[in-house]
Amino acid sequence: MTVAAAVLVGIAVRLRWPDGRSWVRWRLDGSPPAPAPGGVVAGAVVVGAVAAPWLPRPSGPGLVVATTAAGVGWFAVAQVRRARARVRTVHRRAEAVEIVALMAAELRAGVLPQRMLEGLAVEFTVLGPAARAAGLGGDVPAALREASRVDGRGLLRDVAAAWSVSERSGAGLAAVVERLGRSARDDRENAREIESGVGPARATGRLMAVLPVLGLLLGSGMGGDPVGVLTGTWIGAACLAAGCALACAGIAWIEQIASAASAEVGRR
Repeated sequence: MTVAAAVLVGIAVRLRWPDGRSWVRWRLDGSPPAPAPGGVVAGAVVVGAVAAPWLPRPSGPGLVVATTAAGVGWFAVAQVRRARARVRTVHRRAEAVEIVALMAAELRAGVLPQRMLEGLAVEFTVLGPAARAAGLGGDVPAALREASRVDGRGLLRDVAAAWSVSERSGAGLAAVVERLGRSARDDRENAREIESGVGPARATGRLMAVLPVLGLLLGSGMGGDPVGVLTGTWIGAACLAAGCALACAGIAWIEQIASAASAEVGRR
């Protein structure tokens, strides 16, 4: 049980501790490192780790039930973190589109590219390294490409390519950035349509996964003991494990289909 408690504490630390890349971004652009999502889950895991030595050791069907519950909990945490990551990616994509639109407006107004970056970096910290590179005569395209490595900010990679071509050939940057902004707005509209299309499928999959719980409540209300059968007999525990595995597989399959539908837009 001591080993199990140590494993649970390790999982809690991994859920709560900031990503190492956050510290690197903190040193580069001054933005504080954001802790990894899952603070509430991490707290629950710590509580479980502390209480583990005093809990009765499951055996027989109880061991199957406990293993199934742990697997379902881990799957739920993974789904929550994936959903939060998807939301952050959408926010970053919207921010990148706004950045490019403001770049185009500033350049059309006759603002020098260096001044434009310095002004936008005040509001958008992701442009901080590029603004500093422009002020010191450094490699601005390389800084923009580095910023584009984060999911949702791939549009900055196109800006970096346009900036590089403009530096080598002396071509105007405003017209290219403006076209990039229009294309990015069209991509964002397509992404919204895709999300509105796959949203009901995601909701339906989660609802179908929860419906068996309502069936258990209905059976208990009719005088039966479905929970006792599922947790107290080998056949019931096997059925519970198989049902939970199929429900998780169904949700994962729907998520995979939805992710594949938006993969083309998600590369930007």
